Amino acid sequence: MNFKTSSGDTLTIANDIIYFNKKPISKKIDGIIYNSKYDRIIEQSSTTLLFLEIDDKPNYNKLYAFKVTNQKAAKVIECVYNDKNQGLGPAPFTDMDKDGKIEIGGFGLTEFYDSDDSTYYNPSKFYEVSNGKVTFDSSLTKAMDIKFNGFYLQNPLDKDGNCCVVIKRLTKKSSR
Repeated sequence: MNFKTSSGDTLTIANDIIYFNKKPISKKIDGIIYNSKYDRIIEQSSTTLLFLEIDDKPNYNKLYAFKVTNQKAAKVIECVYNDKNQGLGPAPFTDMDKDGKIEIGGFGLTEFYDSDDSTYYNPSKFYEVSNGKVTFDSSLTKAMDIKFNGFYLQNPLDKDGNCCVVIKRLTKKSSR
């Protein structure tokens, strides 16, 4: 997999390593999905960000974001993402909250909860890409949790610190 930056440098991902102009700048990265439609570079504010889709079976795949220099590929975030095929929101790299910035993120998988009136709370985590940085988007995270869970829980962990607490199912049909 090859990307060319606006300054003419080449980023190559081969044998699970990131190379900058043929020089290795990362350790081995397991699970890279080569030729994914989500593998890309984004250049903003003199910063190059590299996004790679990672196989995380049996869970949803993840996106890793790296800040790339000629010396190093530093992972800045790793997040689950959803696309419209999963029924959990728009595809990554879209302006999900109409703020003029692109976002990535989504909901992970939760365990099955065998009850007609209760389920596990399914928290989300969304990030926005702006000015060469990938930062947590708390307002979009809260809005998406309300949309899919019916409300937002700042701390969705149970008393033992595991994800997630049990909640009453929404009465309306969920889009999940």
